[in-house]
Amino acid sequence: MKELAEKCIEFVGGASNIKAVSHCATRLRLTLIDQGQVNEEALLSVPEVIKVMKVGAQTQIIIGSDAPELYSVVSQLVETANSSMSVNETKSTDTQSNKKKKNAVVGKFFDACSSMFTPLVPAFTAAGMIKAVLAILVAVFGLAKTSQEYIIINYVSDTIFYFLPIYLGVTAASYFGCNKYIAAAIAAMFVHPTYTGMVSAGEAISFFGIPVVLYNYSSTVFPTILTVWFMSYVERFARRISPKVIKAIMEPMLTLLITFPVGLLLLGPIGAVLGDWLMNVFAAIDGSVPFLVPMIVGAVSPFLVFVGMHRAVGTLETMQIAQIGYSSLLGTGMLASNIAQGASTLVLSFKSKDEKVKPLAFTAGVTALCGITEPALYGFTAKNKKSLIATVIGGGVGGFYAGITHVVRFAKGAPGLPTLPVFISLENPMNLINACITVILSFAVAFAVAWIMIKPGEVD
Repeated sequence: MKELAEKCIEFVGGASNIKAVSHCATRLRLTLIDQGQVNEEALLSVPEVIKVMKVGAQTQIIIGSDAPELYSVVSQLVETANSSMSVNETKSTDTQSNKKKKNAVVGKFFDACSSMFTPLVPAFTAAGMIKAVLAILVAVFGLAKTSQEYIIINYVSDTIFYFLPIYLGVTAASYFGCNKYIAAAIAAMFVHPTYTGMVSAGEAISFFGIPVVLYNYSSTVFPTILTVWFMSYVERFARRISPKVIKAIMEPMLTLLITFPVGLLLLGPIGAVLGDWLMNVFAAIDGSVPFLVPMIVGAVSPFLVFVGMHRAVGTLETMQIAQIGYSSLLGTGMLASNIAQGASTLVLSFKSKDEKVKPLAFTAGVTALCGITEPALYGFTAKNKKSLIATVIGGGVGGFYAGITHVVRFAKGAPGLPTLPVFISLENPMNLINACITVILSFAVAFAVAWIMIKPGEVD
């Protein structure tokens, strides 16, 4: 794995060209300073590399299920290499980064979302599945909501969302290129017990005569991102003006001292208003045309995955779950799409006459049913238009049904059969039933369309 990691680093321009490293189930995601240094041909010549995608400032290397292990090795190698950079090299990197930030605003937005939230996906998934287990314990085994066991398990599963500002402080700092631990400390001020106590008390407070807007920042996103973005510029300023003799002390002190009041008095409230506005937009869509977004996502999800934007778009769902406890917009559509893609890929397996293709397509189809669609998409669906059409139709129909029946999910997780428990609702048992119907409908429609359109031996 180390040899593969070294090749990946070398062929994207070296460790000095890597700004941030993240991963998902099948991809190593490298946020680069200069995309022009990527040797795509050399990367594709590496046997383990399935495909290389460029999205904004991010190069995504698709290698399959070994992506998390590769991420660990690459992260360690990059951190070791970059820690030996001189101050002048660091300044040069910052200058190049600033030039790049002026371009490709939309691409940078999705790149930022992906870079900040993708590292947190395992924690979101773990918390979500614990929530599902808790719901099963209550519904099936009669665990009382007032019991100490329920209270403890519930607060453990809520931890990632309650302290989301701190986790985002770390990942945002990685993206913006500033000190992770100072960023975490600044983000922690939004959920510090003293501050939350002031919010609960509801009494007016001020800081040197300036009123402090009291807002419950737990589970919020934008306040931390805006504050850490501002901090990245403050840190560079502090680095420039700090004398070398006391730089190690003065730089972090000035960074913290300047950033926290601006975050508390200005950027935090602005971010809170922005988050509330976005939640109101979600609520308006959900209230007026509840089928629209799940249907669209169900239909176009393969294309989002193909260009690597599914993680960035999924950020909106993370925000919705964190702030209101469930999502009604994206996860249900992605569930329909993944199931449809699994069905259409299974048809390719059944219709194939090639004994080598049949097991590969079957495995990819089952994997898609479990929520991981890259093997099916890159190995089969993208190469067969009829299979792709069946996936789009099946996903759209399933997403439409999920929308009109108002299916919601209460936690994150790769949308597929193993994560169906995240749709369990003690208050609304029909939610899980309708999610299961969505699965059946998506599978049946995609399978039927693919079976009718694809001729035997067409995949060989």
